[in-house]
This record gives sequence, C-alpha cells and structure tokens, in this order.
Amino acid sequence: MCVIKINNYIYLHIKIQVMDAIKTFPKFTIFYLIVMIVELLALTVIPEYHLVSKPFIMASLLGFYIVSVNPQDNLFLLALIFALLGDVFLLFKHDDFFIIGLVCFLIMQIGYFITFKKKKRIPKPSAYMLPALLAFTAIFIINSLWSQLSNMRLPVTVYAGSIVLMAAYAYLRHPRLRGYQTVVFGVVLFIISDGMLAFDKFGTGFPNARIFVMITYMIAQYCIVTGQVLSDTKRKIT
Repeated sequence: MCVIKINNYIYLHIKIQVMDAIKTFPKFTIFYLIVMIVELLALTVIPEYHLVSKPFIMASLLGFYIVSVNPQDNLFLLALIFALLGDVFLLFKHDDFFIIGLVCFLIMQIGYFITFKKKKRIPKPSAYMLPALLAFTAIFIINSLWSQLSNMRLPVTVYAGSIVLMAAYAYLRHPRLRGYQTVVFGVVLFIISDGMLAFDKFGTGFPNARIFVMITYMIAQYCIVTGQVLSDTKRKIT
C-alpha cells in the first residue's frame, strides 16, 4: 500500500510538472505534437518524408528555445544543434554515420549536463543514490550486450557514461526550479529511448522498436527543452 501511494505521488507530481509546460506553451505544444505525428507517419506510412520529418524534431525545439529565452545559454544552444546533427547522421544506415551520430549525441549530453551543473544544489549524501543506481543500470545494460558490441564497446561505454552524467546532474539541480521534474522526466525518457535503441541494434530487438524509440525520444527532448525554458524564464510564454 505504501509503495502504491509513493508511485501515485511521483506520477501526480510529474504529471503536474509536464502539464505546466503544456499550459505555458500551448501553441508550441500543438505544433510539436503535429511534428511528432508526421514523424510517426514517416516511420510507418510515408518513409520518403523521413529525411525531412526527423531533423524537424530538433529544428523545431531549437527554434522554440531561441525565441523563448533571451539571452540564450550558448552551451545549451550548442547541445541542441548537435542533437539535430545527430538525428541527421543517424538517418543513414552505414556504421560510420552511426558513430558520427553517436559522437554528436555525446556532445549534446555533455552540453546538457554542464548546463544542468550550473544550477546544481548542495546535495546530501543520500542524493547520490539515484545517480549510483543509474550507473549500475548502465553497467548492467552494457554487460548484457557486451558480446554483441564488438568494436563498438568503447564508444558505447563512453556514451553510456555521458548519459549517466547528464541524468545525475539533471537530478542534482535545485528541486525548487520551475520545470525541474519536467527535465528529470525528459532525461529518464531519453535513457529509456537509448536503452531500447541499444537492445534493438545490438541485441535481439523487439517488434515496432523504431516507433517506441522515437516516441520516447521525441517526448524526452520536448520535456528537456521546455523544462529548461521554464527554469530560465519567469514571464509567461505562449
């Protein structure tokens, strides 16, 4: 019963935070929802449009951040640009493009975690339990895929480490920041998305993997960017 109450509390708290972003940015949220639908259609029905629809995900978030925050955080802006480049390179199936895309997202994660680090609270020792759990989870996933990774072992390990850093510093920001849980929720979804991508590419895979990967990825980036905008601005933006 206690666990159920805690889970309900976490779910309600996250829902309130995400709804804050939706209510504060209703026009952009509707526009982004259309972008998501088009991307999902491109994955399933109209693949010839995928070369346009996928880059438009981060392009729309990049434009939204630029017009919503003044002055912009240059490092966060750079992170969004590299996320856009990563999406473009991952459109191509060759392993070289995959590695370049991986490097782009690695730079994005470094940009995110340094941005989050600027608003780090002074944590109690117990606050490091979640980052430690994330690190153990990353180790477990890499260990599960180790035999299939082959020459990708080092890049994937470094990439996983950067995800843990990004998630840790998202969590270690001051919890009273507006948009705090929105960013944390986005980072968690990003981890889930990348975990599914790893198992699909290097593991046994699963049905409709690309769809689930893209849905979680698109919502993750929406939450991270809108949450960051909420924490950087005090005026109401529509």
